[in-house]
Amino acid sequence: MKKNVLGKLVALLTCFTTAFGVTACFGDDEDSSGASAAPLTAAELGAGFDEKYIPDMSAVKQLSGKVDVALDFEGTQAGWEALADEYERLHGGSVVVNINKEFSGSRYSERLNAELKNTKTDWDIVEGNLGYGSTRERCINMTAGVDAPNPYCGKDVLWSSVLQPAAYRTKEADTGKDSYILNSEIMQTCWFINDTAFDAAVEKGYKNSRGQAAYPLTWDDLISLCNYMQQADYTNPLGITLCNASIDSLQFTWLLRVYGDYYYRQFYKYIMAGDEWENYDSTTKVVENNTGYGVQYAKLLNMMFETDSDFSDAGYVGLTSEVYLDFVGNLYKMNGYLMKDADSTEFAALRDEFETQSDGKESPQIILDYQGFGITYEKSSKLELGYFDYPQMISGKYTKGEKAGESIVDNANTITRDIGGNGGFLSVVNHTDASQNEVNKDFIKFVMSPYGQTIYYKALAAANAVPKGLTSVKNELVVFPTEWKAFFDESNKTITFNGDVDANPFLSWGVRYAIGYRETQNVIRDYWRGLLIPGLSGDQTLVPSSFAAKWDTAVRADVVNIVADNGWPAKFWEDPTYKLG
Repeated sequence: MKKNVLGKLVALLTCFTTAFGVTACFGDDEDSSGASAAPLTAAELGAGFDEKYIPDMSAVKQLSGKVDVALDFEGTQAGWEALADEYERLHGGSVVVNINKEFSGSRYSERLNAELKNTKTDWDIVEGNLGYGSTRERCINMTAGVDAPNPYCGKDVLWSSVLQPAAYRTKEADTGKDSYILNSEIMQTCWFINDTAFDAAVEKGYKNSRGQAAYPLTWDDLISLCNYMQQADYTNPLGITLCNASIDSLQFTWLLRVYGDYYYRQFYKYIMAGDEWENYDSTTKVVENNTGYGVQYAKLLNMMFETDSDFSDAGYVGLTSEVYLDFVGNLYKMNGYLMKDADSTEFAALRDEFETQSDGKESPQIILDYQGFGITYEKSSKLELGYFDYPQMISGKYTKGEKAGESIVDNANTITRDIGGNGGFLSVVNHTDASQNEVNKDFIKFVMSPYGQTIYYKALAAANAVPKGLTSVKNELVVFPTEWKAFFDESNKTITFNGDVDANPFLSWGVRYAIGYRETQNVIRDYWRGLLIPGLSGDQTLVPSSFAAKWDTAVRADVVNIVADNGWPAKFWEDPTYKLG
């Protein structure tokens, strides 16, 4: 059991005084008997905290045991350590919270999936979105708890009443009724740029598609900017990593999600049941909320896997089609602008290189990252920071069939959506030990409360760390640094949220992967690296056509596995009117 829990908490909150101007004195509360300790007061938590949301310790069940929090913390360890210390203190030291900081990046996602397969794993609180489809199978549905009172939120306060809906509406469940993941943040992503390198590119002749010496508006603008930066001797200007974690679930996958949605959202009208989808508006931010939305999977798979599909005007749009080749061709334009070691550079190292410009002109000058990291980047003495939204990806024309000569994507009307929204994906591993599950769920209730989130933010500020986005607990109930709120308010004028891409069903049927199945998991990293890193040792150099052919083979192999595992008829999609279930 951890010793001197209160002493560590007092030390942390002494640091909080420096950052927030709040002094906290606790007296002699240290107790290892398991009896509850008094929570901090509203005054100790900081100006603006409503005492209504102080934990009701009379309703908190005193528990004992150990909670293992194993996350890819990305610099937020201090916040989690403060949460652990305060939770231990409130429970009189009878619960120990272990913060496992051993794994990050690719090593974390690989270890997580090994732990989820281990029925005797010690891991309790994990990052559920990295669970390769096993989150539902191995984690607890928290819906019942969300709909009930949470004593850490105050006396008789429903947990859901202090949360924004994004906290419990997850990408794991289209209906929003199941909460196998609780999202602790609401975040967006954007492109950050070193204006020193941008100005150098302008001097060499860079202009965007409007003829302006301004940030990119289109994907080709972005590629052109990289070219002009190279002319100004910035050798590796584009900060996109192709490490395992990036391709699996982080930075590079954001590109697949955002631009895969951009290309394939136009085909919704062919795969929906309702007649009104014939004339749906592609500029709608959340098309999936339209009346009649309901995916007909036989139609979708017919378009993705039948090369002679003719049931829709679009026909075949699968992985060797002109549509997919155009999409991959645009991504292929990054080849030559990434770091030579993009395959082995973890996201944290990439961020450090951008922030510190440690390799001079060989450092990345443009990076795709969470919006919140701009708070850190703005403070860098090595950067003149700017930021811009996802550029529009202008597509080519069809060259064959009835649509020959038409744009592959309606660029004038199709908006570029974001991955923004849910973030901080917290899942509670389901163990056979009911008492272990009880203490794990209780800890998450504490974490996702106004009280817990205020503790978390105080510790982050004291450690000069930043969140990816602001908490999904209602912001007015949480005390956090005013400069963080100011940054998000200001950057939101430029960084827009046009709707979440991840409800797009095409993404998980080939565009990004095949429902996380075996064959595609085994090969996708090598394929993307072979396409985007010229001359990468050990990998075959690919071009869009050979990449698409190999990827199509892998996805089709996984579709056979998916169909067999679910007991569906083989190639049921040959009849697009076939209804599953």
